[in-house]
Amino acid sequence: MTTNRIDPRGWRCRAAEMVASVKEKGYLGDPRLEAAFAQTPRHHFVPEFLRLDVDPEGAAQVVGVVDGTSPEYLDALYSDQALMTQTKPVRGQPGSFVWSSSSSMPSVMADMIEELDVHPGLRVLESGTGTGYNAAILCHLLGDAAVTTIEIDQELLYAAIDRLAGVGYHPSTEPAPRGYDRILATHAVDQVPPDWITWARPGAIILTDLRPPSNTQVGAWLKLVVDADGRGATGRLMPPRGYFMSARRVPEFADDGQNLPELTIEEHQHRAGLIERRDVRVPPDVLDDAAFALYSWRRNLDIWSWRQDGEVTLSAADGSWAQVGGDTVSLIGDRDLWADVEHTYADWRAFGQPPITDWTVRVTSDGSTEVVLPG
Repeated sequence: MTTNRIDPRGWRCRAAEMVASVKEKGYLGDPRLEAAFAQTPRHHFVPEFLRLDVDPEGAAQVVGVVDGTSPEYLDALYSDQALMTQTKPVRGQPGSFVWSSSSSMPSVMADMIEELDVHPGLRVLESGTGTGYNAAILCHLLGDAAVTTIEIDQELLYAAIDRLAGVGYHPSTEPAPRGYDRILATHAVDQVPPDWITWARPGAIILTDLRPPSNTQVGAWLKLVVDADGRGATGRLMPPRGYFMSARRVPEFADDGQNLPELTIEEHQHRAGLIERRDVRVPPDVLDDAAFALYSWRRNLDIWSWRQDGEVTLSAADGSWAQVGGDTVSLIGDRDLWADVEHTYADWRAFGQPPITDWTVRVTSDGSTEVVLPG
């Protein structure tokens, strides 16, 4: 394995340097958590990662694999950066790829663990095993008998369990009803899974990233407290402070969030001839406001949107499409998607444009995630 070529003294020095850099950012105030990061070999859990390149238009491409034979391997492993470790195709788009697993930034991992006040004596469920590195940190902190980790991708899970066993950890992979004081997700969700409520003890704390599928531009961390009767949870959103890639609905494919109908070239050409244009009542830069962007998403869950170079593109599953730039919106389909955003913006202004920290989020065991603005 790649790990056999790593000097054990060398990686410990590098881990200490990584810990120092994370501490400089204001994390790892708990000596026990600091020790967990200093004493856990990240290279053991990330024997290789994907080398990326960004083209002039900002699109990332995989251009190679970095492993223990590469000079930059250890420098990258023991720095405060996320490392992409897996891609999956998008359903119905042969040859495509979307990031589907990574080793998260150590500072983001530390932030989440500290925000949850994870300390010995608690039982923790991690959703999203990935490489197993975060689970190892939790096992070091709590003991592996107190940790359960789950993963939709069984290939990832089996590899992570082997790596964890290689450093002496054997966390559970089978969630227990009412078994956990803390639940954390190393992936984003657009709805809080009802199973999390079922698995949490009354009074337990859940921390996740609430975000549209495969959209890093909109969202916020969500911190919930489970009701005394265990039937739901209530909490608040937090100011933006990092994000995770979206949870997959199936292990075989990435979820790119668009859900567009497949069209032939002829159908695309026909649709292009149907484009209509009108003046906008609300400019596209309203979505630069993180709070309104999140509110608009929750009000229009069936609209996928993306902002780039001052333009906003929107699409819906029925084939409706819109692109907004400057004072004009271009439209295709039976539905004016930008009109939905304009109406939402009027309601947003009527609410007084409250910051996301003032919103309440209510989650029920039947799978409902409701965001409620004050007033």
